[in-house]
Amino acid sequence: MNRRALLAAGVLGTGLAACAKTDTAAPLSPDDTRAALSGFAVNTESWWRDIPFETRFDKAAKAGFSHVEFWFIDSWKRSAAALKSHIPKGLSVAQIVGDTPELARPDTRAEFLENCKRAVENAKILGTDIVTLTGHQNVEGISEDSALKAYQDHMAAAAPIFEDANVIAAIEPFNPYNHPGHFIYGHAAALRICQEINSPYMKINWDLFHMQRHEGNLIDNFRKGAEHVCYVQIADSPDRHQPGTGEIDHAGLLRVVREMYQRPIGLELWAKDDDYEAALLDIVALSRNI
Repeated sequence: MNRRALLAAGVLGTGLAACAKTDTAAPLSPDDTRAALSGFAVNTESWWRDIPFETRFDKAAKAGFSHVEFWFIDSWKRSAAALKSHIPKGLSVAQIVGDTPELARPDTRAEFLENCKRAVENAKILGTDIVTLTGHQNVEGISEDSALKAYQDHMAAAAPIFEDANVIAAIEPFNPYNHPGHFIYGHAAALRICQEINSPYMKINWDLFHMQRHEGNLIDNFRKGAEHVCYVQIADSPDRHQPGTGEIDHAGLLRVVREMYQRPIGLELWAKDDDYEAALLDIVALSRNI
């Protein structure tokens, strides 16, 4: 029975089934499904966009996930306490995104540090210990070298806030195709910043989709930077859908990643054709192949 036949037979939801290495694999029980999804954190911004945001946490739990991730809180007029009330028992928050001003500018320090303090408070309420920080958009009139220096200085100044709270600040490099107009692409600059700041609470959100789009060489680069990785995200390239829809050998890649990284892997992806059930099947199949 292939994936579409399983969908038609209605074996998703609490009875989610999936194919493993072949389309003839036996359907999975709900317990097997939860086990397969336990290593992933579903992104509630990009999944189930056809229902209200607050209801997506229950959807994630019912699908079998044990972790979620999502983006902004304060700047999007959200309340961490209110969000916490919508997260069912057994579902944990793997990471959130903190608000950042333009960090290419040296004069945004005070605003940035206040944002970091609020982000740490939100993280504590939500029970997560990772806050992803970006803020590396280009600013007219500021060179790349000057922007990188200002960014590193901001991060170094923020490090004690995160150290005191036992919360990790994660730098997330982008790629120039999906996020034009930034000055941190690929792993090199982020890795250098983390090495120079040298804090156990200043790490990298290593989004393998961005890394593939910008530079490739995924396994070798990850091995070089693994010591400074606190979080990993995936999506297939080039269209940012679920693994199995593009060019990346996620099974082979994640076997290597799992040698060095044990936290949940974030699914910051958009289901192909908005078919969330098919995307779930693809994630379960991937899990069984790792």
